[in-house]
Amino acid sequence: MNEQLHSEEAAQALTEIRQRQQQVIDLAVLPTWYWWAIGALTVVLAAGVDTRTPLAIGTTVAVFVLGILAATGWAFAGTLRHAQLRSGLVDRRGVAAILGFVALTVGITLGLAFILRATGVSYPATLAAVVGGLGMCIGGPILMRLLHRIMLANRTGSPR
Repeated sequence: MNEQLHSEEAAQALTEIRQRQQQVIDLAVLPTWYWWAIGALTVVLAAGVDTRTPLAIGTTVAVFVLGILAATGWAFAGTLRHAQLRSGLVDRRGVAAILGFVALTVGITLGLAFILRATGVSYPATLAAVVGGLGMCIGGPILMRLLHRIMLANRTGSPR
């Protein structure tokens, strides 16, 4: 009877640990609003660049930098305050997914901007940034779901 009680307690403790691990991983995922904020700030920056006036460029660069800092700080404040992720949760697949997402988003946005500029379209950076921003709004949450699955698979004691 005593041995049965210990195994039940151990099973409950493992379940509790897995639940806590999942809570920490859930906190690490960037919320959808973050991707919309980054996309919108990118469009604001591009609009300033398209105007080609020092005041507009300076203003939009400042708005962009402060906005990125504020959004990132707000998104990460809860995560860092509540728990620290252990290294190893995001493996090669996660790094490749992040780098691939960045390369795809930047590549499409810059390529489109150059094409629009070469064809004489007005506000090429702004239009390309709208496309890139929408890509972030759609792709960012998809990336977060993928990273969430990777982190859950890499947590200690998880079945792989």
